This record gives sequence, C-alpha cells and structure tokens, in this order.
Amino acid sequence: MTKIFFIIVALFPLLGIAQIDNQLLDAIKEERLSGAVWAVVNQDTVETGAVGLKNIDSKETLKKEDKVLVGSITKTLIATGVLRLVTQKKLELSTPVHRYLSNINFENLWEDSSPITIQHLLNHTSGIEDSRFWQVFSTKAKPDTPLENLFTRNPSVLKVRTEPGSCFSYSNLGYSLLGLVIEKVTGQPYESYLDEHLLKPLGMANSTFQFVSQEGKYKDESLAMGHFDNQNTQANLPMFLRPAGQFVTTANDMAILAKFLMSDGAISSNVFIDETLLRQMGKPDSTEANKNGLTTGYQYGLSYRDRYGVVGYFHRGNTLGYRATLYLFPEERKAFFISFNMDSENADYEKFNRLFIAHLKVNKPPKRTVLSKLPKNIEEYEGFYKINPVQFSKFGYLDLLFNSIRVQTESNSLKIKSLQKETYSLLPITGNLFKRKDRIKPSHVLYKNDKNAIISDGLLTYEKVNPIYLGLLWLSFVLGLLGIFLIIARGVYAIFKKRLFNSNQAIKLPFLSSVALVIPIPFLLSQPFLKLGELTLANILLTVFTGLLPLSMTVGLIKSFKVGTSRIDQIGVLATFQWLVVLMVWGLIPFRIWS
Repeated sequence: MTKIFFIIVALFPLLGIAQIDNQLLDAIKEERLSGAVWAVVNQDTVETGAVGLKNIDSKETLKKEDKVLVGSITKTLIATGVLRLVTQKKLELSTPVHRYLSNINFENLWEDSSPITIQHLLNHTSGIEDSRFWQVFSTKAKPDTPLENLFTRNPSVLKVRTEPGSCFSYSNLGYSLLGLVIEKVTGQPYESYLDEHLLKPLGMANSTFQFVSQEGKYKDESLAMGHFDNQNTQANLPMFLRPAGQFVTTANDMAILAKFLMSDGAISSNVFIDETLLRQMGKPDSTEANKNGLTTGYQYGLSYRDRYGVVGYFHRGNTLGYRATLYLFPEERKAFFISFNMDSENADYEKFNRLFIAHLKVNKPPKRTVLSKLPKNIEEYEGFYKINPVQFSKFGYLDLLFNSIRVQTESNSLKIKSLQKETYSLLPITGNLFKRKDRIKPSHVLYKNDKNAIISDGLLTYEKVNPIYLGLLWLSFVLGLLGIFLIIARGVYAIFKKRLFNSNQAIKLPFLSSVALVIPIPFLLSQPFLKLGELTLANILLTVFTGLLPLSMTVGLIKSFKVGTSRIDQIGVLATFQWLVVLMVWGLIPFRIWS
C-alpha cells in the first residue's frame, strides 16, 4: 500500500502536465493555431511542454526544447540587463540620456526641467512616439545595422510630445535607445554584452539576443517556424528595432528568467540585481496617474495586470509569425510563459492565460468594495476625451476620430463609450479612483492637469476635448466622403453624357484624380506587407496620387466658378477640398507611408 502511495505521489506532477498539455492542444485546435511551447513555475517546480507543429509545411512536431521568438517580451530582458548595470553602478536611472548619447538630440520643450532619463525610457514615459513604418515594415534591416540609424535618418522621431515622466506611451524607439545606451556604456554590441553578462550568469544557455533564423546564413535548426493566419510560413528576418523585439529562447530558459525575477536578485549568494529594483518591476509610481492614486501601469519591463480575478505582472509580445506571453505572480512564486509560432488576428490568445491561471491555482483576492454614490464633482468629468499622447504620431487624426471616448454618468457608475471598443462601466471605489466591474483593484483614475480633465488606466491617458472641435472634425470627415461620392457620381454621369472631356467641364480633373486612387491598390495588395515601410513602386504611386488630389481639387474649384458649372459639382469639389486641407494639416496628404 505504501509503495502504491509513493508511486502516485511521484506520478502526480506528470498527471498535471498531461492534463494541461491536453487542454492546450484542444485550445490550439479550436483557435486554429500551429503550435506553442510553454513553461510553468510553481514555487520551486518547473513544468515545460509543447503542443502542435513546429512547421505546418513539413508537419514536424514541436518539441519543448525547440527555440522560439518572444517579440516585445525582449523588453523585459533589456530592462533586466539595464537594472544589472544600475546595480553595478555603471548606469544611473535618473541620469539624462544625453549624458550617455551625446549625438542624440531630443526635441524636448521641457529639457531644462525634465530631460529624458534612463528611467523614462525603461517605463515608456519619455514622451517619444512608438515607431515609424520604415522602422517596422522593412526587409532592408541587417543583423548589424547600427542602432544610430534609427534616429539619424529622420531626427523627427526624437520629438517629445508630453513632459517626460508624466504619462505612459508605449515606445519601441525608447527601448532601442536603451540598446544604444548599453553599447555606449559597455563598448560592445548590446547583443554580445547581454549574452555574456546577463544570460550566461542566469543560466539561460539556450537563449540569445543575436539574430538567428530558420533559414539562410543565420539558420538554427531548433528554431520553430513562424506562421500567419493563412497558414503561410514566415522565417525570421532582421529588424531595425531589434532591442525592442529580437530575442530567441526556450520554454525552460524563460522559466529560469521567471524564477529569477521573483527571487531576491542573488545568484550563488552574490547580489546580481538589487532586490529593491527587482521588486519595483511592474509597480509604477512616477506618472501623474500614479501620483493621483492609481497603482496600474508599466515599470522596468513589466506591466501591472489585473485580469481573470487575479493580479500579476505581465508582458506580451508579437513578431513575425509569433505571439508570446510572460505572466508572473511573485507573492506566490508562480509564473507561466507561452510562445505561439503563429501570429493570428482571429485567435483568442486570452483563453490560454485563463488555462494557466486555473492550472496554477493562482490566489483570487477579494474585489474592492464599490461605493453606492459617485463623487460630487463628477459632472466636471463628463464629456468627450482624446488619447494624449497617441502611440503613433502619424495616425493622430485617425485616433482622434475613431479612438476618442465619451464619458457619461449612469446611476452610480461612469459609462465609457467609443466607436471601436465595447462600452464598459467604471464603478466608484474611493475619491477619484474607479474600477471596471471585472477588476479586483482600481483600474482608472480621474484627475486634472493644467485645468484639463484627465482619465487614465495607467497605460492609456485620455484628455478632455472640446466637443465642438471634435464635432467639426467629424463634420469635415463626413462632408469629405460625401464630396468624393458626388464627384465620382457626377463624373460617371458626365461620361454617360459624353461631356467629361469638354473644355468647360470643371469636374474632369477632380473625378480623374479621385478614380486614380484605385491604381495603387493592386500594387499594394501584391506587395509583401513587410515592404510597407520601403520606397516601393506601390508606395510611390500611393504618395503621387494622394498628392495630386489637392492640386486637382484646387484647379477644379477655380474652374467651377469661372465657367459657372453645376452647383452640385461645386459642392462636391468644395466639400472634398476642405477635407483634404485638414488631412494636409495632419500630415496625411500626400500619404508617404515610407517616410
């Protein structure tokens, strides 16, 4: 009987692994994904596994020892490397970046009082934008392309849009700057330095910051193939923003990382990273939202995460053909990592997080008590809000139109409505703190900055906007679309009546330039999406034909008044022209996606 008992005890962990493997395999099939490798840390126990295929074309099975890509989880590793340098006193978090990078000049209105520091880059609070298309969608990057090229090719990427430290705005450029800082401080390529001085001491022997691929000169047979929704395979390619997303690893190595991040920061009883710094990862305290009482946000390479009835620390990532998640619960010394070798727009990746949280039996703390009444001054916060700052400067106009929100009071809650996301409610907790119904702790804070009403969840900050201004932009947008419709309709009518090419036909140029916008479409569709940021024929055509629009409308408008053309033609051209002026002001006409 005793022997049977010990056999059951010995086999129990294996039964647990088999159970989660079966659940993951079922979920992989349901979501039509290719495969995934995973690791679970439960105090001192580590489980790893793999499900699905390594390569859909070859039908090779994915093994738990296979290497994978993790995308933006690379930032967690970069942040850990920076904290190591801080512990060694080779870097200081509060030191302005220009002390290390004298050739990098930020366009910072707050330079005298708030220069960009290492901490700002780590926390995505520098105020610089995320990235440009040419930095992300390009096949021209080389494994050793100098990081300086990211900032010297077009210095406008260094424009600081909000006071450094004031609010979070995700920036791949910021972490690329950190890679450059590491190089300047150590005198080595950041990949070589971190491989030797971070990964090796941690024992992550099967990981590297160096570029590897599934084919070609840098081929690694153990690297799983990437995939997209259409089941097409995608080999790894070099990237310009490599400190922000280039890292190859295994499930077991990520378990080693997770255990270290939840430790006291020592290796073999020697301090490797100051424990105080480790404990600050994922616990933001510096932004305006934090100073107004909110504990959510991002710090030192991890996000505070309140989902599924549990609270933890988190980073996700995606890169060519991959998506990955790292989740930590330091107080319980539990964690999980999963990397899928398919980047799908349709799959429910959150399903896998719920499976692991259930498997780990993560503690579910009680939810904060909700107040029965809203604050007395809540009317001051009702109205329309815009994201400030936006993640991508080029698309600020589109964010303003389609990602603005409306805040309304309803019974004892705030209703948050937007065009692109589902409506949700915020419940009052205490003072200016609110939480979504499915959250454990406060998820939003309301406060005022320079007399502007602000609402923030720690990761997105919304600033109150004049509804008249927003309404006028929407009116311009609607009139512009209506104008183009009228121009095309009148042009088709003129063709039918054989009048389009008459010398006194004012609608001719506006019609032809509007119709010509379809010319770049087949070129864009046939062009690999990875070339979206390059100077290709498709992108040149798009720039040329969008650039001709204002000119043709101007000529058509002048001619319409000279020859006394139809009032409908005048209205169509005028309505389109005003919208094009707005788009030009916002930098969207001509549309230079490669610039």
